[in-house]
Amino acid sequence: MFHLLACNVACLAIASLYYVWRDLYRQRRKRQQLHDRVAYMLWVAANRAN
Repeated sequence: MFHLLACNVACLAIASLYYVWRDLYRQRRKRQQLHDRVAYMLWVAANRAN
């Protein structure tokens, strides 16, 4: 009985860690993508001004 409970708790902990990591990774990736797009927009605007 204890082994079954320990296995379930371990699976829950691993899944929880994965979902937390995935959410943080997605937020970081969205922020980086936004920075890249804004930098490109500013670069294009600067090149047109010349």
